[in-house]
Amino acid sequence: MDRVPQGPSSGFKNIKPMTRKERRALKDKVALEKQRLMNRTGLAAKMYRENAPENPSELLTLKPDAAGFMADADRFHSDTAGEEFLKRKAAYNRKQDIYNNTRNTRAVNEEARWKKIESSKHQEEVYWARQRELGVKSAKNKSCVPYDPLTLQYDDTHDGERLRYADDMVRYRAAVRAVNMARHGDTRVGYNIINGIGHERGGDVVPPEKSEYLKHYEDQKDGRK
Repeated sequence: MDRVPQGPSSGFKNIKPMTRKERRALKDKVALEKQRLMNRTGLAAKMYRENAPENPSELLTLKPDAAGFMADADRFHSDTAGEEFLKRKAAYNRKQDIYNNTRNTRAVNEEARWKKIESSKHQEEVYWARQRELGVKSAKNKSCVPYDPLTLQYDDTHDGERLRYADDMVRYRAAVRAVNMARHGDTRVGYNIINGIGHERGGDVVPPEKSEYLKHYEDQKDGRK
């Protein structure tokens, strides 16, 4: 087994004496600060130790393999026209990006607007198609009489035929009443007793007949064949 080294029996620790240079460094504030910088821990201290110059004359320059090294060709350039061109090009590209973004945004908004219009139009067409099927809206404009109020033509329906027959009966009764008034209210001679002008007495008035359509409808309604 390895023996563990024992300390001095007197109880004192032996310390290696510092050299003269080290003792002077303790009194030099600049050297003391440099030593403290070199003894730091962390990434910043590591980068400093790796890139620290060996002598003060190299404070403004770095070694080619250092992390912060940059060649003079990269640090300085005399192409001012090229630099101005790059600035103008960057400004132009920025404007073009703004124009493209604005154009794309407006195109998307316009597409959404037209889709909304088409959807609204489609919903309106569906609504009116349903209203036409129900017939609720058209009932408001439907005439309450079975004939055209502009042309005075009867409708080709049962109500139109029935109204036609009712009007014919009104005219028939008016004609019968006129004949009766002429027959019973006038003189019995064949001329006018005031002016002496002869006149013809009206004959019998023929009553109107129902149309075949009206007869057929009434027969079906009554259950007759």
